[in-house]
Amino acid sequence: MTGARKMKAWRGEAFGKPSEVLKLVDIDVPVPGKDEALLRVLATNVGLPDKMMLEGRYFLVPKPPITPGQEVVGIVEQAGPGYPFPVGTRVIGGANFFSGSGGLAEYCISPAHGAVPAADDMSDEQAAAFLGTFHVAYVGLVNRARAAQGETVLVLGGSGGTGSTAIQLAKALGLRVIATVRTSDKAEFCRRQGADEVVDLSKDDLTETVRRLTDGKGADIVYDTVGTPLVKPALEAIAIGGRYIIIGFAGGSSFEAVEPFQIQIKGISVTGALHSIRTAEEREEGIATLGRLYTEGKISMPIDKLFPFAEVPDAVERLGGGVSGKLIVSVGNRNA
Repeated sequence: MTGARKMKAWRGEAFGKPSEVLKLVDIDVPVPGKDEALLRVLATNVGLPDKMMLEGRYFLVPKPPITPGQEVVGIVEQAGPGYPFPVGTRVIGGANFFSGSGGLAEYCISPAHGAVPAADDMSDEQAAAFLGTFHVAYVGLVNRARAAQGETVLVLGGSGGTGSTAIQLAKALGLRVIATVRTSDKAEFCRRQGADEVVDLSKDDLTETVRRLTDGKGADIVYDTVGTPLVKPALEAIAIGGRYIIIGFAGGSSFEAVEPFQIQIKGISVTGALHSIRTAEEREEGIATLGRLYTEGKISMPIDKLFPFAEVPDAVERLGGGVSGKLIVSVGNRNA
């Protein structure tokens, strides 16, 4: 069912090069169902999955048409039955991109699960990517890995939006951080986020360097945003009894399997982290702690570039390389 009103949305009617297939079109404003809300989008996080889905490489979007944009901050315009926040609330939430209602549009459908109110002192640009970065990092490091002050975390893909925020949060929690990069400029970026050590994979061996930096012990925690290319060397660099957190697969379209035998002989645990998969208690704790750390200035979204809504294809194409931090698209005005 669709509404009678029209809205502007960026849409790909076929798979292909994002700058070629993305078109700004007029489509019906969607209507929320049970446990959903219609959000008037203020800002949208643009990430690698958006590029992958337009190219036909993302498993959650098997066919066009595609309106990308997985995570947004917006105002609740209409709340469906069971949605927890009233009309007028500014929320950070996911978008139903897999059903064609992504966040790179004036309005989008957003499910209740995972959604959180946006803090009053947080700008739209900061809020747009907060769920898929800091909240995911909190679930991974605190709720799943039970990180303890003084432990060492190895962040794979430290210069990306997910990796860079994990570096910041890890430092705020009192952890020692080793981050991986592939260029010297990204190494400096990771150091600015708080990384204690940086492994430049263009010239350094991951396993050997991490072992040397930890006096042979290995990393207590591996925070993996990359996947397949780094799984094997990271497993060789993890400490006995370490925790391996699966976050994403920026290095390809899949995540290499971790064999049970590898888990057994290292005595490690392997877990995943999603902001939408946590208990109500974990969710409330995460909201409170991250809000406090943000207000205290201990964490802040590293934004590579802010794009206007008219330049969405340029934003998606920029994901091809050279991004440090997050790309954010400004869509609407909070006071409109």
